[in-house]
Amino acid sequence: MSFSTKIYANALAQAASARLDGARLRRLIEAKTLADAFKMLGDYGFSYESGMTVDGFIIAETNRLIEFVEDAAASKKAADALTARFWYNNVKLAYKSRFTDVPADGYYNVGDYAAIAHGDYDAASKRLAAALEELDAAGERSPQAIDLKLTRIMYEDVLACGIQSVRRYFKAEIDLKNILAAARMRKLGVRRDELVRGGGVPVSLIEEAMNADGFADVLQNTRYAELVERLDDDKFAELWSFELASDDYLYCLTDSTVANMTSYAPFLNYYTQTLIELKTLKTALVCIKTDARDMFYKRMPALYKD
Repeated sequence: MSFSTKIYANALAQAASARLDGARLRRLIEAKTLADAFKMLGDYGFSYESGMTVDGFIIAETNRLIEFVEDAAASKKAADALTARFWYNNVKLAYKSRFTDVPADGYYNVGDYAAIAHGDYDAASKRLAAALEELDAAGERSPQAIDLKLTRIMYEDVLACGIQSVRRYFKAEIDLKNILAAARMRKLGVRRDELVRGGGVPVSLIEEAMNADGFADVLQNTRYAELVERLDDDKFAELWSFELASDDYLYCLTDSTVANMTSYAPFLNYYTQTLIELKTLKTALVCIKTDARDMFYKRMPALYKD
């Protein structure tokens, strides 16, 4: 892979990331109606059509992200790693469609998942095919169990990409999701096998924290100590705030080296910013729809608090 290819991909990513900022977001949240908000987003360069719904908007924009990554990433391995979460969403829905109704518009425009719905795994990777066959053999019908099984396989696939910066990003994502899952189980007073291996923090340490008197104390020597302290401080009352902080962490993880145009970092930064952008816009649109605009500012990511 030549450096010039990475530079070109990064330049495209930086140009594509200039659609939303704090000022535009504040103007959006003050839109009188949802229809006005969608028109405003269309002016900003987002997807727009008359009668658009919140879910329809998010799906359309996610598909645009997928198309951009597949077209512009500096390598197929990088593109496959970054679109894996969307491909595996399709796999999960296709598998569950055999025994339950799934939303027809819930699929993203990535990969050929139709065969999986009919039990044909020939086109799947060996790792994925083996996991699907295990689900078949167990007669698994629990959506939660299916999702967890396939999420674990997804991260195995992603971490096998061989790109150090991409691996670093997803290892951090695994850690943050594991900590959140542990905090949620701690709050609910339940213990389930929900953690994913492959992160930088051993699963055993997160399990220890989940069962210890001081959740943050057990994790104080990890890179997430400051984030975890917030969980202890509010006694796990507002887990959504940890999700926001996790997004900010991943953004900063890639933003710190964004000037290195011969690395994958600027492209990863665009990818992360777009994922945060889509979450933020969904929250904003729902707040407009339900006339709960004040609530939005409480959940506004630090990225847009300029």
